[in-house]
Amino acid sequence: MVVNLEKTTSGMIASGIKGLDEMIGGGIPKGKVILLCGGPGTGKTIFCLQVLASAAENNTKGVYMSLEEPLSQIKSDTQQFPWKISEKEKINMVRLIEARVAPSFKDERKTASEDVRPESIIEKIIDTAQSINAKLVLIDPLTSLTVSEQSAGNKRRLVAEFFESLKRSGLTCIVTCEGNFSDGEFYMEEFLADGVIKLNKAIEEFNLIRTIRVEKMRGRSIDEQPRRYEINAGGLKVYNTEKMTVERSLHE
Repeated sequence: MVVNLEKTTSGMIASGIKGLDEMIGGGIPKGKVILLCGGPGTGKTIFCLQVLASAAENNTKGVYMSLEEPLSQIKSDTQQFPWKISEKEKINMVRLIEARVAPSFKDERKTASEDVRPESIIEKIIDTAQSINAKLVLIDPLTSLTVSEQSAGNKRRLVAEFFESLKRSGLTCIVTCEGNFSDGEFYMEEFLADGVIKLNKAIEEFNLIRTIRVEKMRGRSIDEQPRRYEINAGGLKVYNTEKMTVERSLHE
C-alpha cells in the first residue's frame, strides 16, 4: 500500500513517503515548484511516482511527464510497486505523458521536435492537467531539456522561462534534475525553485548509504539535517528521526 501518513491538509499535499512530510513541514506545499535533484540511481523517478500515487489516493489528481525514459519502460518498472498506477490512470486520477528530447536508440531517424521547447512542454502539461482537473504535476528530468544547449547563458534563460511558466500555472510542481549541485553549475534551478530536496548515495565501508537533505522550502520550518532513506518494495522510506554521524554527514 502507498503510505498515507495523514489526509491532505489545507495548503499541502501529503507526499506518501514515510518520514519525508515530517521534514518539510507537513507535506508538499500547494502551488509551489519543488526541485528534486540527485545522481543516477538515487530514486528520483520512484519518488515522483510514489507522490503521484499517494496524491491520487487522497483525491488529488496528478500528471507525470517523462522527458527521458519511454513511458512503456516507466510503466513496466512501476509494476514492482503496490501503487496501481495503471488502474489510477484508467479512472483519470493520474495521467502519464512524455515529450522525448533525445532521439531513441531504437529509432535513429527520430530527432528532437518542437514538443521539447519549454513553452510547448508547459502548454502540454497545462492542457493535460486541465483535461482531468489535475492540481499536481511531476516533470522528470529537467536536465533533458537543456542537455543539448551549449551556451550557459541560453541554458539559464531556458530554465528561468520554464520555472516562471510553472509558477504562473498555479499547479503544484515537482521537477527532477540530474546531479548534486556540488559544483554550482545548476545554481539557477536551485535559486528559482521554492523548495529543493537532494538525494545522494555513497559507498561507506562497503555499504551503500542513501541520504536525503531538504535544502530549502520557502515559508516552512524544515529539518535541514541529512537523513538516511531506503528504497524497498513499497518505494522510498525516510528515517527522519535517525541521526547521521558527523563523518557520514561530511560526505554530503
